[in-house]
Amino acid sequence: MSETIIRKCALKPCFLYRNKLNVLLFVFVLFYLSVGNATETDIAVDPENPRSFTTTPPPSIEVGAATNHTHAAKKITRSLRLPNTTFPLHYHLHITTHIHREIFEFTGNMTIDIDIRETTNEIVLHAKNITVTAITALELHTNEKLLDLTYTYEQHGSYLIIHPIENYAAFEAGQHYRLEILYKGLLREDSFGIYWMTYSDEKNATVYVTATQFEPTSARLAFPCYDEPSFKANFTISLTHSNKYTAISNMMVRQTEPSIDVNAALDDNNVDATMVTTTFHTTPPMSTYLVAFVISNFVYISEEYRGVQQRIFTSPRLADRGRKALKNAVRTVAMLEDYLGVDYPLAKLDHVALKNNFGAAMENWGLITYKEDNLAKPDDADMHKNLKDVLTQNHEIAHQWFGNLVSPQWWTYAWLNEGFATYFGYLVTDLLYPEYKIMDFFLIDIAERAYSYNYMTVRPMTYYVENETAILSTFDIISYHRAACVIKMFHHAFNQKTFVHGISQYLRKYQYTFANELNLFDEIQTAVAADPTFSQQTWSQDAVRDIMLSWTHSEWIPIVSIARDYVSNTITIKQRSKDQHSREHWWIPLNFASASAADFENTRVDYFMPPLEEVTLNASQLGIELGIHDWLIVNKQQTGFYHVLYNDANLWLIAKQLHDNYTVIHPLNRAAIFQDLGPLIENNEIQSVDVIFELLNYLQYEDNLMPWNQVADTITSLGKNLFGTPAYKLYTHFVRQLIRPMFRRLYEMPLAENLTNTETLARQKIMEMACFVDLQECLDYTHNLAHEYIFGNAKFDNDMSYYAMYETILCLGVRYLSDEEFNAILKLFGETQRDTLWYDDLIYSLRCTQSNSHLQQYLNFLLGENSTKSIMNDNESMMYLFYLFKSNHVARPVMWTFFESNYRVLCRSQLFVDNFNRIAEYLKRSNYEQFLNLRNMIAAELAKEGREKTLIAANSPRIGRKVKISETFLDKFNNQIYEWLRRHQQATHAASLGARSSATQIGHLFRVAGKFLRKVLIKKGR
Repeated sequence: MSETIIRKCALKPCFLYRNKLNVLLFVFVLFYLSVGNATETDIAVDPENPRSFTTTPPPSIEVGAATNHTHAAKKITRSLRLPNTTFPLHYHLHITTHIHREIFEFTGNMTIDIDIRETTNEIVLHAKNITVTAITALELHTNEKLLDLTYTYEQHGSYLIIHPIENYAAFEAGQHYRLEILYKGLLREDSFGIYWMTYSDEKNATVYVTATQFEPTSARLAFPCYDEPSFKANFTISLTHSNKYTAISNMMVRQTEPSIDVNAALDDNNVDATMVTTTFHTTPPMSTYLVAFVISNFVYISEEYRGVQQRIFTSPRLADRGRKALKNAVRTVAMLEDYLGVDYPLAKLDHVALKNNFGAAMENWGLITYKEDNLAKPDDADMHKNLKDVLTQNHEIAHQWFGNLVSPQWWTYAWLNEGFATYFGYLVTDLLYPEYKIMDFFLIDIAERAYSYNYMTVRPMTYYVENETAILSTFDIISYHRAACVIKMFHHAFNQKTFVHGISQYLRKYQYTFANELNLFDEIQTAVAADPTFSQQTWSQDAVRDIMLSWTHSEWIPIVSIARDYVSNTITIKQRSKDQHSREHWWIPLNFASASAADFENTRVDYFMPPLEEVTLNASQLGIELGIHDWLIVNKQQTGFYHVLYNDANLWLIAKQLHDNYTVIHPLNRAAIFQDLGPLIENNEIQSVDVIFELLNYLQYEDNLMPWNQVADTITSLGKNLFGTPAYKLYTHFVRQLIRPMFRRLYEMPLAENLTNTETLARQKIMEMACFVDLQECLDYTHNLAHEYIFGNAKFDNDMSYYAMYETILCLGVRYLSDEEFNAILKLFGETQRDTLWYDDLIYSLRCTQSNSHLQQYLNFLLGENSTKSIMNDNESMMYLFYLFKSNHVARPVMWTFFESNYRVLCRSQLFVDNFNRIAEYLKRSNYEQFLNLRNMIAAELAKEGREKTLIAANSPRIGRKVKISETFLDKFNNQIYEWLRRHQQATHAASLGARSSATQIGHLFRVAGKFLRKVLIKKGR
């Protein structure tokens, strides 16, 4: 499945994620409320033909209810995994739909040839929300029907169990049986199983479309089957449908035959009685979740290359919209064939644009389905979205090898699908379009979220699940993002060609079957052991399993600490988990660059740190050229998935290099310095404030956007911590000096054409940083754009330099409005249609104002005594209340005053108390008395309604917990930061008078670093 983030919620509450990964997190609960935990019976009995067999049927019973059969007693103890006693060999699936007549049900005829591997008294299949009308069982060797069978349904596991009426071992090992199951079901609306959708054609008529979504456990909604990925079989699929429609499936069409719609033919007034049956070629062995078909009146464009026909299917009104997607698909399949050394195995690969699709796309073998906007887009679509759509398509194409050709043995290994598809989707895009610098974007789009995933439920990559809800939940940030980062790390560590050779062998060995992580690791081990580069490394012969298991079975991210002894020239390497309570340890691939050997291009492993807390080695043992005055950098180009922390002496040497000639250090490692400092700052583990600010200080010279991308969070975090302190004014002045040159280069010069996604995001971050510290050039720039948008009907849609970040522009552009402008915007609310994006933009942008009087007006307008619910409904306004408090530090004292004046009105809302309790978590120590008085007034008001128990307790540990780290930070570092900033401001002022040039500033830094290093050496000498 695809994962595509649209960064449309950078400054709004992220209520509306438009990607499969995030949709999964929200939708699976709703889905299983309606499907998995349905109150109605999952398999119904045909009332006219209950439990019909070709033999004498058993008495009619309630499906799923307790019976006298032995099988009914097993419902309590039966595993949620299929038994391994029987195995499917071949499915013949025939589905009939009448969606063209607005009939939202289907009939099915499923024939399964089954191999009995162990003598058993039952055949267990998955089935859900379908009505079985007849089952026939045939022993294929003798061609005899089994006359004494019945079936039982167990709702807990969605099991359809075929077994003898009297219990005995009816199915003998080594025999083959054929089950024919007749059934019917309803077409769904929720994009699971077989579902329907509509679109409007050129004449505004409604046209119906039928499609499928079976991953991970929804094939059972469409036909009885072995709905687990390891139970692969061949499929021969036939679809009966209107002759006005076309059917496509995993394979090419074998034949199309006329078929009469009997029900329609009985209606003399119905002139559309003709149906056709489309039968497709038999698939290779494949998992049920990859079966797919679409029935529609779509048109297509096509191209054939290397014997593979690729087609883009769209509704007729979007004909020819997929030219770019078709060209990319052809190139991507060919590139993956060459890179992996494994041919795409099918004769065709279709790409279908659907109005409704579960997420951005689904990788069905030979038939990829996409949400319409991700495949069929106009030629003038902005480049940012174009590239995201290319990544989506290439992710799904990569799945044709990773997941389709070789499937996971069980959903424990969902990362074998999603991690490889994510990483190779980026990798192949980089190979095809190097000008996009897509692997830089990987660090921002994938790695950045993988590093910060700990706000979610933490789990290892390899994680056992059983029930349907848990299976769906494994399609998360860990399977997509973390796994992609780990795969990238070993792609580099094991030598890129060696790693790919191992992957190629893995795909060949397990093609058309399934595999687990150990199968993968063993093939990589074989490739690594044969690589002469590692012949002297003891780990290379038999340790790949242990190395990779330490990553796939760990929950957190390692932090590697590097400390140098400058006297003995040794390096002490320590590792610990990002979570201070975790005792996890890893095999960590380390590589090194130094001032004497500044080679950042060779990214293979120099040294595998074993899973120990600490090791000390001589530089020569690590193969490092390292002089006493050399800086040392670990994790070249951020290929490893871990943080690196250096001792202060090494940081001073790095800072000296950055000020002297920053281009010596690779831009990705310049960026990594700040990414790795993030945990240090967040957890108040800074040793020396001075060296942190000297590292930041070099940014005034930095012209590469990657470091700016990575430093943005650090600069913002420091600013939030210092807000309201004497150091804050000095800090904003400092940052303005850093960012002014880059801001002018980006926004005062003509805009470069074809910005990469990395550059687009960096422009947004630089704009945010510049305006948040009140850089006048930024305030003027965004104010003018926002004014034109609000009052001049300017549009950002067709200008990609603005479209991807227009919400940022609006927020920043209204920070300092005149009273006239602010009142004019309030007036617009009464003149504008409520349900428009433009209207929402105004509401959300005004939260960014830095004026106390405007904030007071804004709150009264939205939530005060005389406000109306025409602006926001009650639920929206209460959620927005919390969001405003959290996002705007200037608003907080204004909001406390507003609460004191309006708590009676606010208490009328059922959601106010919950949001007030959340706001209390951001309470500073200095505001506790004010909070306590307000809380007591709210408690008294709630007591009148009997609701006081829901209010946060006055002594709750939740109060202020979100700002405790910030307050601790100020207790420890506020004075140090103030002093550094004061000294820096004086130095800057002197330089502006000509007393100190930039060269003398660098010279000063050399002397400071040298002095620091001498202190270290003297201390060690003692």
